Amino acid sequence: MADELLEVHRVRAGDSPRSRLRAELDGIAARLHVEAGVPRTDVVGGDFLDIAQGIEHQELARLTASRLAERARRLRHALTRVSDGEYGICAECGAAIPAARLLAVPDATTCVACQSQLERAAAGRNGGDEEATAG
Repeated sequence: MADELLEVHRVRAGDSPRSRLRAELDGIAARLHVEAGVPRTDVVGGDFLDIAQGIEHQELARLTASRLAERARRLRHALTRVSDGEYGICAECGAAIPAARLLAVPDATTCVACQSQLERAAAGRNGGDEEATAG
């Protein structure tokens, strides 16, 4: 069912940035609505493996919802950048973000070169163990 809802929101490369962002945001909202319920774990009558599996399903549902909510936040920020006339301009160096990057990462706020620098700097601060968030 979620796939059917998402199909309505497919976008084309020729669409305006605002319509692409809005369609993706609408798709995420639809997924959040469909996947909103966190499965309950029935502790009574279940064996240890059933309970552990139920808890795992709960954690996966929460993680998915959290990631979708974060993605929606970044897309709303991108829509604000469109309204402000800043969409497609690197927040770090002021250069134009290539259209191919914006198609691949519609909520990108940095060009590839600046994003690489940010990721290297973050990896250096974290000892190389964590990834920086894409943007």
